[in-house]
Amino acid sequence: MLKGNLVSKTANEIVLDVNGVGYSVFVTRKVRESLPETGNTVSVITYLDVKENSLMLFGFADEKEREIFKMLMSVSGISAKTAHIILTHASFEEIVGLISSKSAFASIKIPGIGPKKIEMISLALKDKIFKISSDFEEGVKPGTGGIQDNDMSRLEALNALMNLGYQRSDAERIIREVLKENQGEKLSTEDIIKKSLNHISRI
Repeated sequence: MLKGNLVSKTANEIVLDVNGVGYSVFVTRKVRESLPETGNTVSVITYLDVKENSLMLFGFADEKEREIFKMLMSVSGISAKTAHIILTHASFEEIVGLISSKSAFASIKIPGIGPKKIEMISLALKDKIFKISSDFEEGVKPGTGGIQDNDMSRLEALNALMNLGYQRSDAERIIREVLKENQGEKLSTEDIIKKSLNHISRI
């Protein structure tokens, strides 16, 4: 869970100020439709997508959205960005409909997601989707929401380096190298920043 002051909002992205640190979060249609005016406090359930050359935060209105997002990403050829695009155009219930009934696709247009891709997603998730749907109906939470401590430390360190004037790509590369050098250790935000600056001084 990420909670902060809503600084700005666009069609699919918001910026939250969390204790003086700005976080860019890609949000779903359901989150977008429920956003207050800027300046108000907002809470979103989050997922941090970690790639070799990027860190992206995705925000969801509830656990159902977060779980369907993760489920979509488990399908071959569906990236975090593609899963997010689907959730900016369809709700949890609509996605269940798309997966269980091909005819439902006709009523929802998702950029870049054609009938063949829907069929692929349907084949991959048909058995799983009903389990997750029934789990939530029974009040079972398949997973826990929010950013893990180590992910939050990494994000805070990234923002700190960017505030010091480093380009995002350079800051991400430095942090990846620091974490690789200290693999297995639980590093705080301060630890990552100190080790990153020490790493830079050795370059």
